Amino acid sequence: MYAPHSMTWYTGSLVNNAMTYTRQVVEGVMWEESKAANVIKSGSMEADRVRVYVPDIAVGFKVGDYLVKGVVANEITTSFKIADLLKLYPHSVKITSVDLKDYGFSGMQHIQIGGA
Repeated sequence: MYAPHSMTWYTGSLVNNAMTYTRQVVEGVMWEESKAANVIKSGSMEADRVRVYVPDIAVGFKVGDYLVKGVVANEITTSFKIADLLKLYPHSVKITSVDLKDYGFSGMQHIQIGGA
């Protein structure tokens, strides 16, 4: 799999009734952005605008985490919130789907992440 990009992953967890985020840089991913819309009966709804392919299937991404294309040094704190991250970095998304593509052959195994 061709994976020339880096990204920063902010994984959230609930600690003492407050969301905390841990930052981790992930190397060797394929980051694809697109603009699409799903049309539903009641109107239109934006579809995933980013698809990220991660060859390492042992990594535990989850819906609700955040990704930023590239290496980001900012930690999420009381003075730098997720809203600040999304505003400062235009290539940032909230994970909306995580699909394990375990095809058996090691060159084909990957995680496909959707984000909006």
